[in-house]
Amino acid sequence: MGRRTLVAVARADGRYDCRYAHWGVDADPVAQSRPLGEGWTAAAVLEPLDATYERLVVRDERVLTYAVCWLDPALSDPDDIALARSDDLAALRDWWVDRRDAAARAVDAGRTPDRVRTDLLAGLRTRAAAVHLPDDASFLRGGR
Repeated sequence: MGRRTLVAVARADGRYDCRYAHWGVDADPVAQSRPLGEGWTAAAVLEPLDATYERLVVRDERVLTYAVCWLDPALSDPDDIALARSDDLAALRDWWVDRRDAAARAVDAGRTPDRVRTDLLAGLRTRAAAVHLPDDASFLRGGR
C-alpha cells in the first residue's frame, strides 16, 4: 500500500503549488512528488485530503509534516480527519493506529461513535505538537 502524500509549496502571493507522491516523501518533498496544481488557496489545499492520505507536507521557509489521522471510529467517513504535527511523525503514526483500532473496537463493543471520536481527538491533541481540522486552513496562513 502507498503512503499517499500531498505536498503544498508556498508561493510569495500566499497561494500554494501542490504536488502528489504515492510512496511518500523524505528529504526532498518536491523532487519526490509530481505536480498536481498551481495557485491553490489555503482552503483548497485541504479539500482533497481524506483518510486515504498518510501525510501533508507544507514547504515554505521550512518544511512541516502533518499526519492525516482518521477520526471516524466506525471507519466509514474518510473525510473525518485531523492533521497532526509532531517532531517524531513515525511514533505519532504508530500511536495513532493503535488508538484508532482501539476506538473501532470500543464502538463494536457498544460505545457511541460520537463519544469515542471526541476521546480520540482529545488524545491526539495531548500527543501531537499541533492538531488542525480540515475546515480550518488558518495554520497554512501563518498560524501553525
